[in-house]
Amino acid sequence: MSKVGLETLRVVVSVGIAGVGKSTVLNHTKKFLEGEGFLVEILNFGDYMFNYLIKTGLIKNRDEIRKLPLSKQREIQALAAKDMRKYIESLANERSNEKLIFFVDTHALIKTPSGYWPGLPEHVVKELRPDMIAVIEADPKEVLARQAKDVSRVRSDYSDLKIIEEVMGLIRVFAAVSASYVGASLIIIYNEEGKAEEAGRSLAEAVKRL
Repeated sequence: MSKVGLETLRVVVSVGIAGVGKSTVLNHTKKFLEGEGFLVEILNFGDYMFNYLIKTGLIKNRDEIRKLPLSKQREIQALAAKDMRKYIESLANERSNEKLIFFVDTHALIKTPSGYWPGLPEHVVKELRPDMIAVIEADPKEVLARQAKDVSRVRSDYSDLKIIEEVMGLIRVFAAVSASYVGASLIIIYNEEGKAEEAGRSLAEAVKRL
């Protein structure tokens, strides 16, 4: 990759519990940054994992990913991270004279029948090499309400206020550990109900300072 491409490339990993509104916040962030001349792309880590797994017939939908054995999770996480970083560097090389920002939408942890597993273990976060990890948060009651409205996903294992509060607390811990592996900045963005645009602007301003 050219030196210019390296200097202008920024990678931001976005994490948060299901229903917190990550996608909405990231779309607003993308809009603000593109308005200031940045080339922005949002990549979904789960999509990369899903594409591998659906070909093997191991799963039928995205929500089954977290029910796979830990050994398979590690294997697919590693493949997905490697492919994602390869794509990021390839595009950065092609567009080396532009200010590029990649957002990786993923999870800091995964709730499974055998406990919480890291979504960004050391080998994955070191492959992605993010400059920032952004934790998107919201009021737990609002998260629960948003999950109930999303009929496209099966999230029965998160449909309890105490579990949501527990997971949100652990996400901060897991995200901080992942950030420490690569020396990335860690930021908390609060997505208040009806104010996703403001949250997106706050994230955009933070990313610009990287």
